[in-house]
Amino acid sequence: MTLPTPAGRISALLAVLGALAASPALAAGAPRPVALLMPSGDNVAVSILESSRELIKDHLQRTGAYTVLEPDGVAGRSEATALQAAEQARAVGAEQAMVVRITHVGSSARVRLTVYWAFNAQVAYWDSIVVAGGPDELDVALERLVHAMHVGRPVRDSAELETVTVKEGQTLNRRNASRSFGLHIFTLLPLNAAGGSTNVMPAGGLYWLYDARSWMADIAFDIGGQGDRSYYGMAIGGYYPLLREDFTPYIGGVFRWAYMNLGGRGASGIVLQPTVGMLLGRLSSTQLRAEAGYFVNSFAETEASSNAVAPAGQATTRAYVSHGFMLSVGIGF
Repeated sequence: MTLPTPAGRISALLAVLGALAASPALAAGAPRPVALLMPSGDNVAVSILESSRELIKDHLQRTGAYTVLEPDGVAGRSEATALQAAEQARAVGAEQAMVVRITHVGSSARVRLTVYWAFNAQVAYWDSIVVAGGPDELDVALERLVHAMHVGRPVRDSAELETVTVKEGQTLNRRNASRSFGLHIFTLLPLNAAGGSTNVMPAGGLYWLYDARSWMADIAFDIGGQGDRSYYGMAIGGYYPLLREDFTPYIGGVFRWAYMNLGGRGASGIVLQPTVGMLLGRLSSTQLRAEAGYFVNSFAETEASSNAVAPAGQATTRAYVSHGFMLSVGIGF
């Protein structure tokens, strides 16, 4: 088959446009003529391919947007090329040619729908869907493809209540994240604390680290204190590892609920903490971690007492919103 010359393409386009203009029904918004070629397939019985054509025809006509024309053809393994499909569409006076391919491998089959413009053999729509329910589910897949083409959306986004496939209903395959349990100790170096800016708060706790290769996350429970100062916290952290090797630096952040008494009356609330760290032994059953962060409290702690006499209508104690550095080391198993 030879490639049409530019003059031939223009003539074909003018012929299609002339036929449309001459048809009062089409000018009024009548269904679009579509040439439905005989489906082809691999490892699929001829009878199933022939039946598929009838199913597609029903779904196309049910939309009310298409008039289905059926060029002569034989079901088999050979799929029509773009030029062949466009030529058959022009031969029957259709605007578009629809080609369906069914490939059966193992316990599933992929159904592919390609629509070509008749005047230039360019792709007007293409998509595919996998079915795992055998021939019984083929009707559902074909209905889904026709609906997706009609509304102009990808087939994955065009499911309706009756067109969800068995494959889509199966549990998603997920990669297992590696998990490690560990102990860590850390020090808070708070600034603007109610008990003074030089108070150091030692603490420690337990954590569970989850490594999903491209990202990491952990949860932690901590307790600490010194003298009349105390700290309790629960945290969730998310991190992005910069390398995929046994040793990797990482960046991330921690969202923590904490109670802190830094020399005042104590207070509790949310703490936000950007963090940088290093993980050694990512590929091992034993890991070492080191982190540095800067925490910012969203709550204020008041002074423990005040001998000042405040003017009327004003508080006699000062509120401190603490922030500062956090240094941590830990080991996981």
